[in-house]
Amino acid sequence: MKNAIGAIVAGILIMAWQTLSHTALQLHASQEMYTSNQDAILKALSENLSEKGQYYLPNVPPGTSAEEMEKSMEAAQGKPYASILYHPAMDMDMTMNILRGLLTNIVLAFVLVWLLHRLNIKSMAGVLFVCLSIAFIAFCFYPYPGYIWYQTNGIWIEMLDSFAAFGLAGLWLGWWMTRAKKV
Repeated sequence: MKNAIGAIVAGILIMAWQTLSHTALQLHASQEMYTSNQDAILKALSENLSEKGQYYLPNVPPGTSAEEMEKSMEAAQGKPYASILYHPAMDMDMTMNILRGLLTNIVLAFVLVWLLHRLNIKSMAGVLFVCLSIAFIAFCFYPYPGYIWYQTNGIWIEMLDSFAAFGLAGLWLGWWMTRAKKV
């Protein structure tokens, strides 16, 4: 039961940081920039994209030969490119997204608690170090590779998110798990 309480609170702390980062603190503003041309762009996208998906432009059709791909890449060199995440209809009901996010964070925290027990970490500093190490691993796996290839905005905020969320979880779990052993 102690592990469950620890994991649930840690999952809620991770979710709380994610929520603050994206809402009240507006740390991700560079990833959600405004353009006064949004209506024209959305109209052009809806007229030219028939299905929900993620698109990278310019690109070549599946099955294109290596020679044609290389010619296309050479022709695109120095010209504009874009990554598009397209949805044909906006749905503002975030209930399921929030619930899935919270559940995912709680499950992640359960795995974290399990790992900390398996490693037999006995100090708050040790728990925090493991949690920050996991933050580093998570950041290096994703989103950093996206930044390497596509120079996406907000990479340092993504790193802050990873370290802040896992740091909060680590502080809580470090206190909770070491406190529980002394009782």
